[in-house]
Amino acid sequence: MNLLSLVIDVAIITSCWGRLNEEAAIETINESKGTQCFHQPESACPPPSDTCHCRRISSRAAICCNVDKSLITKGLSCADIKNGKVIELHIRNATLDVLNVTFSTWRQLLSLSITDGVINRVVGEFGKHTTISCLNLSSNSIDKFDDRSLVNLYNLSVLDLSHNNMMDVPRLKKEGIVTLDISANKQLLCSHLVDALKRTELHFNNENDTFCMSSNTFQWFNSTELVPLNQVVSVHVLRKDCIINCTCEPSRLDIVPGKPPTFALFVNCSNLKLTSLPLVLPPHTIALNVSNNNISSLELLNDEVSYQNLRELYADNNQITSILPLEGSKFMSNFKELSLKNNKIKMLPPYLLSNIFDRNYKYRTVNLGLNKLQCDCTTAKVLKEWLPLKSKHVPDFDEIYCENMESRVLDLDPTILCKGPQDWTDYIYFIITAEVLLLVFLIAKVSYDYWVFKTAGYLPWPASRMPKLPCDWLCE
Repeated sequence: MNLLSLVIDVAIITSCWGRLNEEAAIETINESKGTQCFHQPESACPPPSDTCHCRRISSRAAICCNVDKSLITKGLSCADIKNGKVIELHIRNATLDVLNVTFSTWRQLLSLSITDGVINRVVGEFGKHTTISCLNLSSNSIDKFDDRSLVNLYNLSVLDLSHNNMMDVPRLKKEGIVTLDISANKQLLCSHLVDALKRTELHFNNENDTFCMSSNTFQWFNSTELVPLNQVVSVHVLRKDCIINCTCEPSRLDIVPGKPPTFALFVNCSNLKLTSLPLVLPPHTIALNVSNNNISSLELLNDEVSYQNLRELYADNNQITSILPLEGSKFMSNFKELSLKNNKIKMLPPYLLSNIFDRNYKYRTVNLGLNKLQCDCTTAKVLKEWLPLKSKHVPDFDEIYCENMESRVLDLDPTILCKGPQDWTDYIYFIITAEVLLLVFLIAKVSYDYWVFKTAGYLPWPASRMPKLPCDWLCE
C-alpha cells in the first residue's frame, strides 16, 4: 500500500507539474502580448522529418513551419489545432500565392502570426465572430489586401504589417484603437496613410522607422519624397485641432536639405461671418482663405507673428476698405497671391504695388475686381495708365470701377474729368520757367550796368535813378 501510495503521489505531482509548466507557458505568452502577437523562433519549428509541419507548444498554442496551401491544411489537422482549444498560432515561412482569411480555423484564435514567408496578397474576409485581437503578417512581401479582409475583426487591437510591399493600409474596424506597425513598407503612399487615419484611430509602433512616399498625383505633393510618419500624423492632428470652424489641409511639402520634410498648411475660414482675421494661425500656414465674411481690416498681417509665413491670402467678398496696412509688411515682401475682389477699397496707390511688381517678381498676382474707387483727375491720369501696364500682375484690372460715377477706371477720360477749377500745380512748369527767365534777365542787366560804369563812368537808366541805399558806400 505504501508503494501504491507513493506511485499515486508521484503521478499526481507529475501531472500538477505538467499543468504548472503549461499554465506558466501560457502566462508567458499572454504577458508578451502587449504590442506583439504570439511569436516563436525558428528553433521551435517541427524537425524537417516531421511530415505534419505543425506542432503544439502547449494545449493553447501551436506553431507551423515551411507550409504551402496544401500542407497548411494537413498540418492544422494532424496537430489537432482545429479542436477549438488552440488560441495562439504562429505560422513561419509560408509560401502562398494568396492567403485566404475566410478559413474557419482562424475564428477560434486570439493571436495569429504568419511571418517570414512569401505571400502575394490577402483575399477573402475574416468571419464576423472571429476573436483575433492580435494579428501579425510581417515579412511576407504582401502588396495587397481585399477591401474587406479585416473589417470584421472587431476585437483587433494590434496589427503588424511591417516589412511588406504595401502601398495602402487595409480597411479596419471603425470603432476603437488599433496599434499598427507598418514600418519598412517602401511603397506606402502618404495619401493612403492619411485616408486610413481618417477611417480609424491608429497608434503606431516603430514610428521613427516608418516613412511614406509622396506622390506627384496627390494634391499635397509636387515631388516623390520619403516623408516621416510623424509629419503625416502631426498634419492629421492639426486637421482635427484646427481653428474653430475652420479647416486645415496640407498645401505642399517643404523640403529643406538637412531637415525633415514638413507640410505647409492651407487654412480655410470662409463663410463664417468673421469680422476680423483669425488672431492666430497654425504653424507653417502659407495660405489663408477668409472669403465671404465681414472683415474690414488687414492690420493683423503686419502685426501678428503667426502670419509671417503667409504667402497666399484670399479675402474676396468682405468689407476691407484699404490696402495701406500692408505697406512695409513681411507679407508684401513674400506674397505670391493676394485676392481682394468685391471689397470696399476706395483708394489704390500705384506706388505700393509697383515697389513689389518692379522687383522682377513675375508670378505675383493681386485681384482687385469689383472694387469701387473714389475716382478723380489723378485716377484718370495716373491709375488708368498704370493698370494696363501691370496686367500680368493685376489680371482683373478691367473690372475695377468708380464709386462716385458710373464708369470703369479704364474708361475714364482725363479731358473731361480734369475740367473745371484746376489746381495751381497744373501751372507749375510755367511758373518755374518764368522765374528762371527773370533771374537770367536780372543777371544780364546787372552785368551790363557794371560794364557801362567801368567804361563810361556813369550808370545807365534805371540804375542812375535809383535812390542810394545804406550799403552803397561799399561800392564807392
